[in-house]
Amino acid sequence: MGKMGGAFFLQAAAGPAHVLALDGLRGLAVLIVIGSHLSNDGWLPLPNLSGTGKSGVYLFFVLSAYLLSSMMLARPPGGLSSASYWIDYALRRVLRIWPLYLVVLLLSWILSRAGVPWHYKIDTAALVDHLTLRAGQSVLWSIPVEFTFYLWLPLIVLALRAMHGRAGARWSGLALLIVLMLLATWYWPATLAPVNGVQLGPYLVIFLCGVAAAWIQQEWPQLARWRLGWRMLGWVLLACLVLITPSLWALLTGGEFDQGFNSRWFTTFGVGWALLLLAVLWGDGALRRFFACVPMRLLGVVSFSAYLWHMPVLQVADALGARAWGWLGLLLILVCILLVAMASFLLFERPWRWIRYGARASISKAQPLPHRR
Repeated sequence: MGKMGGAFFLQAAAGPAHVLALDGLRGLAVLIVIGSHLSNDGWLPLPNLSGTGKSGVYLFFVLSAYLLSSMMLARPPGGLSSASYWIDYALRRVLRIWPLYLVVLLLSWILSRAGVPWHYKIDTAALVDHLTLRAGQSVLWSIPVEFTFYLWLPLIVLALRAMHGRAGARWSGLALLIVLMLLATWYWPATLAPVNGVQLGPYLVIFLCGVAAAWIQQEWPQLARWRLGWRMLGWVLLACLVLITPSLWALLTGGEFDQGFNSRWFTTFGVGWALLLLAVLWGDGALRRFFACVPMRLLGVVSFSAYLWHMPVLQVADALGARAWGWLGLLLILVCILLVAMASFLLFERPWRWIRYGARASISKAQPLPHRR
């Protein structure tokens, strides 16, 4: 895609308060998920990225929690007491997820009823379960988890804002978040978490890490002065991410390959991704420039569509015999995933992003909003 094409997709994501590198972090998240599934299905034998997909979803969770709580915490005193604000919040959360989610579900239901081979096998009972957030086939498991978090986030932020302005408020807020993390890990132990479970509980600690990143950024802005330290931390965290790739970890330790050995490291990934997020925000330099580059940002902008459609694209490519084309087939698959995601974004995501409740509806399309949350 040329520069003009990239600008067409990115212009709506830019704004005065928009941090471009966060789009790139979302792009990294979807790359991890897609790379993992390519390896799982044999499209990408080397490097073997099997077992890394969950960590990409956890990055999505951290980013979502950070962006939403940042916007809430940045509001002026009393800004969260308006009923219209919370109606708008609910409307935006529904429009962020449900239009594209409904398209995927209904198309899958129609194709399943017609007997057409399709990745998401959705009969009528499964359709009802997915619509009521009680089920999540394949990558759809994360939708009920994130949407349930949307319901709980206002309570967490209101508790933090209640401490604002009091002596030691920033430490009290951080302590509250740490206590909530400890309670979450105790009540929903990671070792008992079901694979691709749709309940929020086991993953709550990951979202809380994103909220903690927003709280730290607001309450300790002076930490941004340590730019070199944040840059170094960011590169170290990325190196650690590579090292704990299951295939590489097995090679380094001499153990057997275990595809899911780190998939339940909820707290580890939550803390790690939250620190990387802060490192990108405060570190500047090559780290931030990498995530702010156009290719990474473009992936981030269309990441939700890419996340939902990449598995059906792989299935169609397999049916067409693209696997026999080797690396050329893999390249064509990646291009197809990107093109499908871009088309899906334009058709099913972008049209809803300008809708606001009440006075917020007056925001012009010529004034893009910060981020896509």
